Amino acid sequence: MDAELASLSKEDLIARHKKLKEQADYEKRRADGLAEELRLAKEHNIVVQKQIEQEEEYITNKLMKRLDQLKKEKAVLASEVAQEEEFLTNTLQKRLEKLAKEKVDLENRLEAEQEYVVNKLRKAIEQLSVEKNKLMCEKVELENQLECEQEYILNRLQKQVDKLASDKVSLQKEKAELQRTVSDLAASVDKLNKDKVNLENMLEMEEESITNKLQRRLESVVSNLRLIESKLEVKGITLRDLGISASDLHSTDWPRVYSRSPSSTGNSFDRVLSGAMSAPMPPAMHGTTSVGLAITGSRRERPLSAQSNTPEALLAK
Repeated sequence: MDAELASLSKEDLIARHKKLKEQADYEKRRADGLAEELRLAKEHNIVVQKQIEQEEEYITNKLMKRLDQLKKEKAVLASEVAQEEEFLTNTLQKRLEKLAKEKVDLENRLEAEQEYVVNKLRKAIEQLSVEKNKLMCEKVELENQLECEQEYILNRLQKQVDKLASDKVSLQKEKAELQRTVSDLAASVDKLNKDKVNLENMLEMEEESITNKLQRRLESVVSNLRLIESKLEVKGITLRDLGISASDLHSTDWPRVYSRSPSSTGNSFDRVLSGAMSAPMPPAMHGTTSVGLAITGSRRERPLSAQSNTPEALLAK
């Protein structure tokens, strides 16, 4: 340390001395301030301690007063409780005596009621025994009647069973006869069906032949009409000049040709052939003939496949 101080210059030593002096003054001021704070804290501590002692004394006095008051109230309550216990004891004693009397009265009343009920039940049992004997007698009589009725019913049912057996035998015989009849009828029906199919085939062939003939006849009539029309055109005469319009030709009731349907199932039918055209014809066409065919009956009508060969269509061609 001395070597370090010896190595310092005078100015450094002065500056260091000032610095140390300032630090000493600061520490002294700080020590004075701390001493003042310590004194104030001691004074405050003394004041607080006095206040605490005063509060403790106040609380102690208050508690003592409260304790004395509670002791007085306890003594009052003890006396009241003793009085209440004495009152309850007397009340309960009186009630117990009353209940004992009521118990004796109830026992006497119960004994009287039991005796009354026993006597009543004894009488009811005697009455029931009498009724039981009476019912037993009635039961024996009913059983005897039931046996007689059962015997009568059995005899009657036996007779009915015998009668039903004889009826069953006769019914079986009738059933066998009916089965034979049904088989005969079935054979007859099969034969009739076969005959019917053959007849329908024959009729269909006949109708087809007639239809073809009528179709050819109709085509010839139409060709004649076309020929007459062409001749009239050559002569310079039209149908309108003769008082005939195209609508008259179209409105003419030409015969419709139908063929019999193979699926028809009718057993009877009528066939009518009629040939004539109902519409009036012009004088130049008196030599023309027409034919109409109508097939009616219990068959579904269907037009021929050559429906396009109607007079109107042929004229258009």
